[in-house]
Amino acid sequence: LQFVKIYWKTLIIIIWPLVLIPVLITYDSPEMRCGIVILLMAMFWVTEALPMGITSLIPLVLFPALNVLSSQETCICYMNDTIMVFFGGLVVAIAIENSKLHMRIALGVMKFVGCSHRRLLAGLLVVTTLLGMWISNSACTALMVPIIFTVLQELEKEGLTKVFIVKENSDDPENDKRPSKITKAYLLATAYSATFGGTTTLVGTGTNLTFKGIFETFFPRYDGISFTRWMIFGTPQAIVQIFITYLYMLTIYMGLFRPNSKDAQEARIGIEGQYIANRVIEEKYNSLGKMSWHEHAVSFLFFLCALLWFFRKPGFIMGWSDLIDNTTIKDSAPVLLIVILMFVVPKEPRFLNAFHKDANKRPITSSEGLITWKMIESKMPWSLMFLLGSGFAISKGSNTSCLAKKVGQLLIPLKNYPPILVLFLTLLFISSITEFTSNIGIANIVLPVIAQMSVSIKIDPLYLMIPSTIICSYAFRLPFGTPPNAIVTMAGHIPVTNLMFTGCGSTIYSLIVLIIMFPTYGVYIYKISGFPDWANPEMDPIKNMHC
Repeated sequence: LQFVKIYWKTLIIIIWPLVLIPVLITYDSPEMRCGIVILLMAMFWVTEALPMGITSLIPLVLFPALNVLSSQETCICYMNDTIMVFFGGLVVAIAIENSKLHMRIALGVMKFVGCSHRRLLAGLLVVTTLLGMWISNSACTALMVPIIFTVLQELEKEGLTKVFIVKENSDDPENDKRPSKITKAYLLATAYSATFGGTTTLVGTGTNLTFKGIFETFFPRYDGISFTRWMIFGTPQAIVQIFITYLYMLTIYMGLFRPNSKDAQEARIGIEGQYIANRVIEEKYNSLGKMSWHEHAVSFLFFLCALLWFFRKPGFIMGWSDLIDNTTIKDSAPVLLIVILMFVVPKEPRFLNAFHKDANKRPITSSEGLITWKMIESKMPWSLMFLLGSGFAISKGSNTSCLAKKVGQLLIPLKNYPPILVLFLTLLFISSITEFTSNIGIANIVLPVIAQMSVSIKIDPLYLMIPSTIICSYAFRLPFGTPPNAIVTMAGHIPVTNLMFTGCGSTIYSLIVLIIMFPTYGVYIYKISGFPDWANPEMDPIKNMHC
């Protein structure tokens, strides 16, 4: 048992391939070879027997070796338009963090909304969602947690609230402390809003970009997943989710609809408490000083990037990319232009004093750019790029080997059920399994199957794939479901039972919102009506002949 406890990961790495090899030998076919690679990776992803980034490199070895895809075809999956959008979006996010612009935005919004618990919670939800749209969910949560604790600790000094509750006569007060209900409300609201914010834009989370790459691999005749259209659906959907989350947190932890309850009384901090909270936020905001050239430059380039994305091909008017003939420009071009400009534009405008009359004011050295390669090297999650690439390789391998088609054909009986019931069952299944492993890993495995299932049962693939992509991110019940969950659980000493209890409610209402909004509003935005020609394999002679 001690041996197994120490070497269980090594045992999985050795034993699991040995289990799969006899299956491969017995049922040798292109689709089985592709399926074996997917099963091998799925086990390693779920157990993390190997680091996720390393597991993601397995297709580069096994697909060519098993004659699923050539090395050239597999390598292209790891460096394409979607990967470049992911890279560029992260560089912009790193630049925002480095300039402290996100801190100014967070404190500015909280200063504006006021300082009762209910107003602070509302401001926290809004600002975390806004930041989650553009920077990683984990970075967004990590930013907000210290701000929350600073405000709560100042209120605690005045006897107006409790941050933690420690058991009486505890031998280990540090480990035995538990967060008060007010603290839980702030921390869990932060984690949930960072997750909801990540689903509003294509670059908000890697899961969205995984969908974009897989979808465009399966359905190359579609016009392409537009940043604008995704945002037009994703933003209202997230707003509804955030509003329900606000009411949910107030109801569970702050006594909404129970004005005489203990929770409601603890949530009232009075005029004095509001003054203290406002003072703390004001002091932190003032400590940032005036907005610097660095912040101005980063914010200008950030908004320019957002505008270029939004108006590349908005659909309701002619986009700027339509003005360029005989070529296709995708979302990677504008964000990489901004990345290049961030290396060109200086962090400090020293050059303005290059010919100053006072020699002491002339610059001695040039300024570094708004971002440096050293920052990118230290903060870029390179393993996520490999994870995205592996998803696109799995998608292409499933398509080329006809595995996805055969799996989809097994699900043909679902065509006898109403589309909304198929959507509900699909989302219910994904929302359960996404709690146990990486959201991107789950998306890599299930989206190719859903794509082919949609073709088999003659449903527009967008109808099932977009809600499925979004629900992959909605893992609220376990600490390892998403990085925000892990951060607030550790920082706030939140018991897993509390996380699961609150997360169950969030999972239920987030699923209901998607089930209601996509078949109504989403269908209108994406112009879904019937089974489209671009998804029909009979209209694609090359694919039809291949499989």
